[in-house]
Amino acid sequence: MTPTVENIWTEFADRLGQFIRSRVSDRAAADDILQDVFLKVQKKLGQLDDPAKLQSWLYLIARNAIIDHYRTKKETTQIPESLPAEDDGDNDPEIEGLKAAFRRMVYSLPDPYRDAIVLTEFEGVSQKELAQRLGISISGAKSRVQRGRALLKRMLVDCCQLEFDRRGSVIDCNPRAKGSCPECQSS
Repeated sequence: MTPTVENIWTEFADRLGQFIRSRVSDRAAADDILQDVFLKVQKKLGQLDDPAKLQSWLYLIARNAIIDHYRTKKETTQIPESLPAEDDGDNDPEIEGLKAAFRRMVYSLPDPYRDAIVLTEFEGVSQKELAQRLGISISGAKSRVQRGRALLKRMLVDCCQLEFDRRGSVIDCNPRAKGSCPECQSS
């Protein structure tokens, strides 16, 4: 005999609720997860082949729902209103020159790669949204971004000698040879 959702609720709701609450500290979130579990049970009950495996199936759904809850939960930090939008201090001319040279490198990329880099890196567009905007697949958008980054890296390595700290952050940048980098020389 196949159990009904009502029978399952009556028999397992309290135990599943305790199971979820022992893993999720927010009671309201735990109750929401329990409701989601029973929605999934209602939708998928016809797929349960062996009623003897009902309990383990329910706990599997609950575990997955808890995992999904933590995956989607994002920490947020309140930003104080007194935080300045931009640094108004004196800008180092060397840094500004490097920024300008880098922008020229980005804008010298072939159109598909330049658009992908500008939209994702400078404008904060996700790769999924990039794919939608350009009318291409998500994997195509990811490939364009990766290829654009690889082209930029090649440009930088060809014209600049980069020095990194132990964490991999750039700490110094010098042209490889005088005139070797037309992008850097025009700054």
